[in-house]
Amino acid sequence: MEGENMIRVMNEEDLPVVKHIIQSIPYFWHECWDDGTLNKALKSSGSLSFVYEEDGCILGCIFAYDFGFRGYIAKIAVYESARFKGIGKKLIKHVEDILRSNNCELIIADALESAVPFYKKLGWEEPNAILLRKKLL
Repeated sequence: MEGENMIRVMNEEDLPVVKHIIQSIPYFWHECWDDGTLNKALKSSGSLSFVYEEDGCILGCIFAYDFGFRGYIAKIAVYESARFKGIGKKLIKHVEDILRSNNCELIIADALESAVPFYKKLGWEEPNAILLRKKLL
């Protein structure tokens, strides 16, 4: 149907476009990742990874996880040409609604520093915690 916008569960056939979207954002794609990495991320998220489509074209994606006591957003990406149209906000709200219905108390996002204003505009705040990391590859 022309003019149709929708959020739907991501599937393996979406991964080439999802990869392209993620690679289009500076510092978002890691050199040690490959197609298998995205496939593993999709499978481990259960049914909490989504794409946003407009007229049959994928314009954005989100990888989210439900750990019971806490939800997690590992990646959200929208094509630069499709930004500022509410796509990211719709993807975040969609995941928040699902996690809330699962009685998940808290959601955390792994975000680039440049995305902090976007999250704050949606009511997110910086936690009283420090994010630590250890590179394995």
